Amino acid sequence: MVVIENQLERTDHSHLGQLLTYAAGRDARTLIWITPELRDEHRAVLDWLNRWTTDEIKAYGVEVRAVRIGDSAPAPEFRPVAFPNDWSRQAKSRGLEGSMSSDERNRRVKFFDDLANRALERKLTDSTGFGSVTKSKVFPCRVDEPGVKYWVDLRPSGLAAVQLEIRTGDMERNQSIVAELASGSTAIARELSFEPEFFHPDPGRRRGRIKGAVMAFRQASIDDPDQVEETLEWCLVTLSAFQRVLDPRLRAIIAELDSVDS
Repeated sequence: MVVIENQLERTDHSHLGQLLTYAAGRDARTLIWITPELRDEHRAVLDWLNRWTTDEIKAYGVEVRAVRIGDSAPAPEFRPVAFPNDWSRQAKSRGLEGSMSSDERNRRVKFFDDLANRALERKLTDSTGFGSVTKSKVFPCRVDEPGVKYWVDLRPSGLAAVQLEIRTGDMERNQSIVAELASGSTAIARELSFEPEFFHPDPGRRRGRIKGAVMAFRQASIDDPDQVEETLEWCLVTLSAFQRVLDPRLRAIIAELDSVDS
């Protein structure tokens, strides 16, 4: 039994309630929510269902849009943006939160708690956040622009990542910000003392989001205490460098964009 909730607008709490109510009423094992735009908080709900419920329950969030190739008639394009962990070929079961052992989960929580506390001591953040996490932690980018922030991730592939996320809600604005940053990549790498990676937004995505516009990686392990300490220090030093080098550039870029718009 499959329950499909079709919504003609961006997702809202009312349709989330309908999806869950219909699934419960039909005793459905598969839930599919189709919408032009799946809001982040609703994607998080579907991810939570896939992570913590029985393997029999599968929840999908699918964004739909109309596309035209040349002079063809418009056709629907469906893009899954939330799905069960084992549905994506790239998902590795060992690294997924839902399959973590309690020991691994505890080690990850301790890592991010230590990271947040040390970042607070070094004035890289004003707060340790609202709770413990196992996958990633957000840190501020001190610019006057909503949706621009830094993240520290522990990837299932055994990588630690520090990244700048740009999610202003305006794809053209995001593209302009990343393009301006990338145009100064040589100077940025020189000031950082390492060469980061630049990622441009996908113009096909309706939401203005780039998870990892500028990124740095290193191999990481939370099993070895010595490596944990090295990884913590690398994350803090890289985060500090990003804030020092990227924040002033972002402020200048955003101010220039605002002056052009006005």
